[in-house]
Amino acid sequence: MNDELLAPFRAAPERAGIFTDFDGTLSRIVEKPAEARPVSGAREVLSRLGHRFSVVSVVSGRAAGELLEWLGDDIEIWGVHGAETVVDGHVVLSKRAEPYRDLMTRVLTEAQHRVAALGIEGVVVEDKRVMVGLHFRAAEDVERAGALLDGIADDLVQEFGLQRAGGRLAFELRPPETFTKQDIVLARTREADLEAVLFAGDDLVDLPAFDALDTLASEGVATVRVAVASDEAPTELVERADVVVAGPEETIEFFERLLS
Repeated sequence: MNDELLAPFRAAPERAGIFTDFDGTLSRIVEKPAEARPVSGAREVLSRLGHRFSVVSVVSGRAAGELLEWLGDDIEIWGVHGAETVVDGHVVLSKRAEPYRDLMTRVLTEAQHRVAALGIEGVVVEDKRVMVGLHFRAAEDVERAGALLDGIADDLVQEFGLQRAGGRLAFELRPPETFTKQDIVLARTREADLEAVLFAGDDLVDLPAFDALDTLASEGVATVRVAVASDEAPTELVERADVVVAGPEETIEFFERLLS
């Protein structure tokens, strides 16, 4: 890796920001989302980054409460793609997300009923307060489970006026409001007047964060895109990256290098 990429971060850490995904980036991918945990050293290196750089932020589709428990409060935490954040040690919904709590509670209940009716073992319906995850990684017949969940997701989108997104062997039902990692990266960079920004991610939902870096680069901000490669990582993410690491452990090694 060319150390020139990291020079702006080391030269002026008080004007630099580090943004990172969680699943697949700081943790290994597991069959059941609830079983994910940060890899060894992740919490410690994030804490050190948080004391060095102006902004250090985990931006994830995972619930903010889980991230707070696992990673601590030395960093910023944005959960559910920015619909949740942590303020003074407490998880709060964003003003844009709050109006959709009741709607998404109904969607969650309906999704649970429809998935239960299928009787497919290994499918997980995840409650994210204002989003609903439909996971089929652990299903015995992944292809069949994916097809059935795809139909359920389409039906619920039509019935409740939702948005949907797809990630690694999962679908996500979202309220009729856009929440992306791009929004958080752009907003925090501009609020903190950062001059150098980095984002690390491994999945389709991380591409909008790369888009944010493209926008910031056009405005004169130094940017670094880090892709965490795997057999399931999207080709576009890897091709657009400035730095490619081989897994969560190498993400931690990269952050250690940034601190050195």
